[in-house]
Amino acid sequence: MIKYEQKNGSSRVFQRGAVSLFVVIFTALLVTIITVSFIALMIQGQRQATSEDLSRSAYDSAQAGVEDAKRALVEYSAACTGGNVQRCTDLDQTFKQGSCRTLQDAGIANTTENEVLIKQQEGDKQLQQAYTCVKLTTDSPDYIGTLDTSTSRLVPLRGVSDFNRITLEWFMESDLQKNDDDTTPTTVTLPTTAGAQLPALADWPNNQPALVRSQLIQFGTSGFRLTDFDAAVDGKSNANTLFLYPSGAIDEGVPAGTFNFSNDIRKSQDTRNLSQVKCSNTFTAYYACKATITLPQAVGQNDAKRTAYLRLSALYGTGNNFRIQLFNNATQVNFAGVQAIVDSTGRANDQFRRVQSRVELDGSAFPYPEAAVEVTGNLCKTFLVTDNPADYNDGGCRPDEYTTN
Repeated sequence: MIKYEQKNGSSRVFQRGAVSLFVVIFTALLVTIITVSFIALMIQGQRQATSEDLSRSAYDSAQAGVEDAKRALVEYSAACTGGNVQRCTDLDQTFKQGSCRTLQDAGIANTTENEVLIKQQEGDKQLQQAYTCVKLTTDSPDYIGTLDTSTSRLVPLRGVSDFNRITLEWFMESDLQKNDDDTTPTTVTLPTTAGAQLPALADWPNNQPALVRSQLIQFGTSGFRLTDFDAAVDGKSNANTLFLYPSGAIDEGVPAGTFNFSNDIRKSQDTRNLSQVKCSNTFTAYYACKATITLPQAVGQNDAKRTAYLRLSALYGTGNNFRIQLFNNATQVNFAGVQAIVDSTGRANDQFRRVQSRVELDGSAFPYPEAAVEVTGNLCKTFLVTDNPADYNDGGCRPDEYTTN
């Protein structure tokens, strides 16, 4: 503010800078706030980047523990199959102790410390990476895997004790596929009509659990003959198949999730009825579908001992995670030496990450052939029924008449 005052014929000018002073102060405060905020954002971003980097490094350290655990499993398998009974027994006892020092006690990690540093040379200690705890068990409470369309998994059914039932669960929330609008649904697609007919492969709805073909292959302790796989003797059988059809509606009188491998529809004329499994579309349980299946005794089986395999095939659907559990009536039985569980904790500086991995011990993930003949092009087939040897075509197939795709 500028004020003029006339006094005794002279003029005096008074200047008051209150407004200017406030403008300068507020401007300085605003610049300070912006500067401090910018610095705070920079520090926060740097801390976040450092934290993410340490978290990733800790995860890598945990994975290093998993890889060393695989070395222990390879040595364990070599000792047990190679006749080194003492080493096999020592490693088995070490695994069963459940100690964080499993790899140190097994002689895989060459250190007496409680944690194993991740380093290639002495200077790598500055990175402060290590795995602090690795636990390993070969007797898992379940078997988990993934089924894709037209692929199979052959799972050994081998328990730490006798069993006569299995439970099969499949399709997790992570199996849901995105819609056309790039959104992921929250519910499972299920048929609402009981006994629905099977559609063409291309018409199977997205986000509907797979139709699972479950095949039991087994034999008793007294050995077997190949003919036993095609015969049922006194209610006992060595080969059975169930087609587990996921459904949202079940025919009246059909159990929702309890089945018996003895009810093999391939051995009867009524091949229309599939084994309808009542599935949930809201994931109230970890898996959408669950089937409990009773195993018949094997041909020649006079006790509870058996050698059994379960072959699972997804005829429709893709990316279905599944889980198998063994039971002796109502008592759960652990798998024995089928799929190992590795629990590893890694560290990078003061950040920790923990991972759990499954390791196949019995070749369950081996890509077994799905058919007797597999071709990528045309397959020429000639069919001829005749009593005259001269009618046979020794010159090969004639594509114009007999070629089929």
